[in-house]
Amino acid sequence: MKVAIFGGTFNPIHIGHLIMAQYVKNFSEVDRVIFVPNGVPPHKNVDIALPEDRFEMVKLSIEDNPDFEISDFEIKNKEPSWTINTLNYFATSYEKVYFILGSDNLFEIIKWYRAEEILKKFPIIVLPRERDTTLIRRQIEEFGIQFSAKMVLIDMPIIDISSTEIRRLIRENKSIRYMVHPKVEEYIIRKGLYKE
Repeated sequence: MKVAIFGGTFNPIHIGHLIMAQYVKNFSEVDRVIFVPNGVPPHKNVDIALPEDRFEMVKLSIEDNPDFEISDFEIKNKEPSWTINTLNYFATSYEKVYFILGSDNLFEIIKWYRAEEILKKFPIIVLPRERDTTLIRRQIEEFGIQFSAKMVLIDMPIIDISSTEIRRLIRENKSIRYMVHPKVEEYIIRKGLYKE
């Protein structure tokens, strides 16, 4: 089976994440998209809901889609969530492992822990975060030359929803309806998340 790993803080998971994952399923050869919420994100440490809450919100968002699944691999791991460790873990169970990367991270990935290994070893599905993809395509080409990286850019609409904006709306007691799965909205309200 071919899988695509969709990692992230998912703080909280929103409709944009779900649309992106569906585009990956629609326009790549992957059989399944596996959501992997970060346990201890290496680069973020403010305003983050508990791992258990973020995991539950992802689970609620994807439970009705047989092409999606969730893994608690990073949440169970108390160490920082390094991408290469996660990808190597899934590579022991699946014939081919793709990594989903937002184009905003495409220009940063070279600074990541063991970046060269990620680029050489795992095919990467890039999702655009801006409408003009000229620089994205150029960077993909450069990584292909430099590291023999196998990268594909999926042509899809720009989904301009952010978890930061959702948290801001919650703090201001404004509705987040249509921005997150209805079950996630209910969960956030019930648990009183992101109020502070």
